[in-house]
Amino acid sequence: MPYLVPSKVNIRNVKDVHDELLKNLKANAAVEIDLSACEDADLSLLQLIEAARKSAAAEAKQVSLTKPAGDMIRALLDRAGFLGSFTRDDARFWLHQEAL
Repeated sequence: MPYLVPSKVNIRNVKDVHDELLKNLKANAAVEIDLSACEDADLSLLQLIEAARKSAAAEAKQVSLTKPAGDMIRALLDRAGFLGSFTRDDARFWLHQEAL
């Protein structure tokens, strides 16, 4: 079952999201993150997801998104400078594309 990210994620509540995501990663070899309910987020969400990707890979686990990043997340990725520096793996993860 995918982990559903709350509607609002910011520096004030990212610890709660971190705890839930970590619990899912400890219990499963693969975790799908569902961003469909997230309507408002700051850079802390992107940092958390990127950290989860790296931690999972180090433990031979997998993190994925249930569907490509929507407009709000794409705009956040762009504002944060991620979008312009995507690797092929980043494009696959965030956008479900082979290349930009």
